[in-house]
Amino acid sequence: MKAWLNFSPEIVNQAVISDLIKNFDITFNILKANITPKGGEMLIEISGDQAQDGIKYLEEQGINLTPAKRVVKKDEEKCVDCGACVSLCPVDAISIDEDWKVELDDQKCIGCGFCSSSCPTRAIKLAD
Repeated sequence: MKAWLNFSPEIVNQAVISDLIKNFDITFNILKANITPKGGEMLIEISGDQAQDGIKYLEEQGINLTPAKRVVKKDEEKCVDCGACVSLCPVDAISIDEDWKVELDDQKCIGCGFCSSSCPTRAIKLAD
């Protein structure tokens, strides 16, 4: 499951994430983070047998959790398969196949938008 975690200033200095990993034996991958003393947000991917219990723990600690739903979509008619988007993807959700076509993997996409802003033909759009 991919989700956005929103931290209040009171929680930023607490070891909530390390306690989550230690106590619930989950796999936790940080895909994007912006945390300051004033609070912040983190995009995570969480999996494991106890993932739902871990999510409940996060919410009990005061962390707002919102499932990530944004992904990129490619307009096949506009795309010229130039590959400008490929190197910008931080999670390798975009690749070029053996026929030199740009391929998108919705399962890996975190919805950051780097690819859509780099597309010269505006063929890549963020969608919910």
